[in-house]
Amino acid sequence: MKSIHQEIELRLEQTYTQGLYRSLNPPQGIDFCSNDYLGLSTDPHFRTALLNKLDTEKHFHLSSPSSRLLRGHTLWHQNTEKQLSSFKGTESSLLFPTGYQANLGLLTTLLKPQDRVLSDIQNHASIIDGLRLSGCHKIIFSHLDIKNIEQILSTPYQEGRTFLITESLFSMDGDIAPLDHYSQMVEEYGAHLIVDDAHATGIFGKSRGSGLCEHFGIEKQVLAIVSTLGKAFGLFGSFVSGSQILIDLLINHCRPFIFTTSVPPFLLAGIEVALDILNKNSGRRDKLLSLANRLRCQLRKEGLDTLQSVGPIVPVIIGKNDQAVEVANHLQKEGFDVRAIRPPTVAPKTARLRISVHADHSEKTIDKLATALLTLKDKIILQV
Repeated sequence: MKSIHQEIELRLEQTYTQGLYRSLNPPQGIDFCSNDYLGLSTDPHFRTALLNKLDTEKHFHLSSPSSRLLRGHTLWHQNTEKQLSSFKGTESSLLFPTGYQANLGLLTTLLKPQDRVLSDIQNHASIIDGLRLSGCHKIIFSHLDIKNIEQILSTPYQEGRTFLITESLFSMDGDIAPLDHYSQMVEEYGAHLIVDDAHATGIFGKSRGSGLCEHFGIEKQVLAIVSTLGKAFGLFGSFVSGSQILIDLLINHCRPFIFTTSVPPFLLAGIEVALDILNKNSGRRDKLLSLANRLRCQLRKEGLDTLQSVGPIVPVIIGKNDQAVEVANHLQKEGFDVRAIRPPTVAPKTARLRISVHADHSEKTIDKLATALLTLKDKIILQV
């Protein structure tokens, strides 16, 4: 029998042979790969406002001394969750350390083994894992396939409740779920809708910029909305929004919430600053969407496949794993931090560049990236 280290070495060799080996690389060049969509994490005004707030609020601990049910709950947590609820247009909200933890916590607490759950095939790993751990009867439907969903929903199911769960803005394809249609269907068939609004929070929504649930006007119809603070907010953490009774359920029965350290108070100061910026200035998200469309149009005009993306995420489909890595490496040498995305993050033979446009990019920078990409056109097209 091989030793454990020999077995691990063999697994890594197989990973390398398949063109799927990964390593940790520090940032290099202009950021086109992170989810800092509004550019807040590096914004000097955001930093100054946050430091000023921390300087004036000297009565709280910087760290979290315990879980929320012990001494980890403060009036600042309570007030921040109230602000987040107003932002999302819901009755209540609950903070979690990460979006992954929020999805796991929500789904394992809410769902029962006898429940039927319809899940988009492109849903995030945190949703997939949450459904697995819940033990529910899950049905995977084709990406954004309304007919497939209605066919399933129209089939009577008596064993338990029926739920439909989806991302709003999909993190790898950059396309949008038709949440208005989903909301109508679950109401018609007596099901419940859960939306992971992570990548849309802070970007979509004409009034508050709270996400695609606001954009489609369905905040009151959705059972639960999961949002993150580590993307457009430029911070860290996440939260679940919904009815007060749903949040009470999570406080009492959600193991990933009960048995974890509270979100640190200094982060709450950042949330307040970010909310203030979003409330006062919609220009950031307008500029972001304009820049993303500028890049997308240039690439599509030359025949590059950017799927049906419409937001800040601009995928460029290449196909072969090693080819995607080669193109990304070339762009990094040109000063653009673009990374290759390969299976299992995406489906086999759909390796791609996942370009993340930010509001603090300039039109000149966008055009330079487009030019650099188009010089590699022969390496990108027809590589499946």
